[in-house]
Amino acid sequence: MRTAEKQTAQTSSSSSHTPPTQSAQIQPTEPQPQDSASEEMPEPSAPQLPPPSYDDVVQSTHSEYDGSQADVMTTAGMQGQRSGEVQPLIERQTEDVSRLSSRDFFSMLEYRRTNKGYSSCDAWLNTDAQALRRFIEEGNDKPRVTIEVKGYHTEDRVVESHRTDADGRQHVEHHTHRENITDFKFSLELTPFIHDRGTLYTARRADGEAYDIDGVLADYVAAQGFLKEIRVQKRVIWDYELVRREVCAFIKRTGYPHSVSVGFPMENDRVTVRSHLTAGRLWRHPVTKFLCFVTCACLVGWPLQYFAARRWRDKVMSDFVVLASPKDFVDRNSTFIRNQVCWSAPRLTQMLPSTTDMCI
Repeated sequence: MRTAEKQTAQTSSSSSHTPPTQSAQIQPTEPQPQDSASEEMPEPSAPQLPPPSYDDVVQSTHSEYDGSQADVMTTAGMQGQRSGEVQPLIERQTEDVSRLSSRDFFSMLEYRRTNKGYSSCDAWLNTDAQALRRFIEEGNDKPRVTIEVKGYHTEDRVVESHRTDADGRQHVEHHTHRENITDFKFSLELTPFIHDRGTLYTARRADGEAYDIDGVLADYVAAQGFLKEIRVQKRVIWDYELVRREVCAFIKRTGYPHSVSVGFPMENDRVTVRSHLTAGRLWRHPVTKFLCFVTCACLVGWPLQYFAARRWRDKVMSDFVVLASPKDFVDRNSTFIRNQVCWSAPRLTQMLPSTTDMCI
């Protein structure tokens, strides 16, 4: 009986030191064998390490994914990366221009927008007639038109000059000249009364038939000259002479006795596309223009540029309509015009410098 208990105790004590079974070896990490001394001594309280960050997990995941996808890369893509080809240009040439939004289309272009309008020398516009027409249509927004009104009068000014003759004697001479004195100057904004979109149209041939706009653009794209240029000029259709008469008549009714001038400056009135070739870019560089001016080479270069772009000049145009009549426009701005009219009595020669200012 004691022998059986002794054998049972030995079996239990030996089982505590047996290595892990086969089912425990399936774990990813095998436990390190520990000696008996380490079991008896208490383990020191080691600081707990923080859990792995999100960046570490994502980096390890991406590294495994990149390693599995590295073998799937095509030979054409590797050759394109080694040769340094401009991939965006290839992608946008195969892209359907009509499906692109306005923001995506302009993000794929090299262009400038100034107070004169849109301009570009992008290669896509010089090699794709469909993209060229899309650029013209996107840039065909209404121009900015202002009406500048100025009231002025003329005054005689006496200028005194001194002259020394051959004998050394001093002579005083008096000259009288006329000078324009501005009494008031203001501007009226016509842009809110202009229709948002213009109507594109082409010029007419000698037989009276209009050019096909797609044919004109295709002819420009097919040309290879480095001085080629196509420009779409915007026009605002309105009776400017009637506007001038209405404004002047209204100012005269306020009692203003002097001259009145009315002008119509315009901004954002064109869409221009020029050649994308390197020779053309160098020709349009400011340094080249300066050298041409200094060396008088412009006497030859500028006529060449004029005749090179003459082929497409005034072929495509755009008309905008004003949604208010000249009389209606003046009536809507009558209060503002009346408050701006102010003048002073002209000064006469040998008159005291004090004058009477009159404002309406």
